[in-house]
Amino acid sequence: VQQGHDVHYLCREQMREAIEDTGAVFHSDIETQPELYAGRDPSMWGALGSLQEEYGMKGESFSQARLKMRELAAELMLPGTLRWLKKINAQAMLCDPLINLEAPLVAKVAGIPCVSLLTVAGPGGQEVAWGGVLKALGMTAEQVLQERRQFQGLQDCIERLKKTYGLHLAVEDGVKPLGVFRSCLMSTLTLVTTAEFLADPMSPEVSKAYTDHDFVYLGPLLDKPGAKRAAGHKFDAADHSGGDSDATALKLARDARAEGRPVVLVSLGTIITGDHIDYGWGARFVVEGQQVGISGRELCQAAWQAAFDVFGQWDSSSMQSPLILA
Repeated sequence: VQQGHDVHYLCREQMREAIEDTGAVFHSDIETQPELYAGRDPSMWGALGSLQEEYGMKGESFSQARLKMRELAAELMLPGTLRWLKKINAQAMLCDPLINLEAPLVAKVAGIPCVSLLTVAGPGGQEVAWGGVLKALGMTAEQVLQERRQFQGLQDCIERLKKTYGLHLAVEDGVKPLGVFRSCLMSTLTLVTTAEFLADPMSPEVSKAYTDHDFVYLGPLLDKPGAKRAAGHKFDAADHSGGDSDATALKLARDARAEGRPVVLVSLGTIITGDHIDYGWGARFVVEGQQVGISGRELCQAAWQAAFDVFGQWDSSSMQSPLILA
């Protein structure tokens, strides 16, 4: 925006304040994509809950359903997103490959470049994350692949995408090998918000899948002091206060640095501290209809405790004790 570009975001209402604070233009995905949202209940990703009911998958976990139905949701997002791109005269797209499968698909159809912005610990992070999710669900990647192969709705969707838009997807995408970002592979390049030496390792299979793709490691992207942020995502927009001040944390960090104290930041992301029923503060994994494992709150508390254990607790007699911010 500061360089004179017109920047438009297609996002949820909860993010409006932070988006408009940058000078960019906010657009509601729910209003822009009626083919998906009309008559369906929005969820954190698409309208997955409603699609689960339509395809007889009610009761399955969010993660399990998403692994089987992401292409169906993306298909329904395409018409509205294409109209939106034409309306704003878009010349390029930037997307989150964690959730935006539709973005590189629609960019390909529109004939414009798409760049992915990867905010996890590198391209190996998805393999680690989904490996943990499947373990919690008591499933394997091969079982997920088998379910995708047996799901006729997915087979029909892939065929429609091919005939209607000339898009070539496969049931193996993202599952064999597990954790490959299809969105990254379809993008011109991928920007990564960590340092390469901090990135999660990749298996030989995942590394091979990315052989011809460019990952550019930027490190953390820092905004200006006082910028509005959209942390602690609340699916219920009425409960989202937004605009939390960072002045206290910044002052503490600056004072600590001035005193020569080390500063440790424990980043908890925006989803686990939110209210999503599958990934939020009070959420637990659902296996065969039963909640299992630890909650998001308990996971955060474990991370905090680990930071205290590793970096040491406050010692009032020493100004060299670290400041831990979360």
